[in-house]
Amino acid sequence: MKIILDAMGGDNAPQAPVLGAVAAAKDFGANITLVGKGEEILKVLGEAGIHDLPAGIEISNADDVVDMHDDPATVIHKRKNSSMVLGLKMLSDGQGDAFISAGSTGALLTGATLIVKRVKGIRRAAMGPAMPNKAGGK
Repeated sequence: MKIILDAMGGDNAPQAPVLGAVAAAKDFGANITLVGKGEEILKVLGEAGIHDLPAGIEISNADDVVDMHDDPATVIHKRKNSSMVLGLKMLSDGQGDAFISAGSTGALLTGATLIVKRVKGIRRAAMGPAMPNKAGGK
C-alpha cells in the first residue's frame, strides 16, 4: 500500500508527520510519499540524525500550505500548489492508495469531494475519527 501524507498539515507539522512516517516505514514497512515543503522535510530529517531518505519514504515538493483559517471552499483554487491539494491530486491520479492529512478538516473534505470524487452511490462523505481516551483505548 502506498500512502500519501500531507507533511505540512496539523499543529505539529512538519515534525510529527515526518517522524511518524519514518517510524511507520521502519516498523511496518509502509511506503509513504511525504508531500510538502521539501527543504523543511529534509531539515526535520537532518535534525533527527537522518541524512538519507529511509527505505519506503519519498518526498514530493509542494510550495504552499493550507492554513487552518483558509476558507475550505476556496482552497482548491487559491492554494493549488499546497501539500493538501497536490496530495489529493496524486491520489486521484492513482499515485497512491490513501491520503492522510491532519490539516484543515473542511478543506480536506472539500478537496476530497471535488478532486478525488465520491464513490458511486455515496451522496456525501462521512468522517470516522478515532478519539483516544484516558484508559488508552479509542
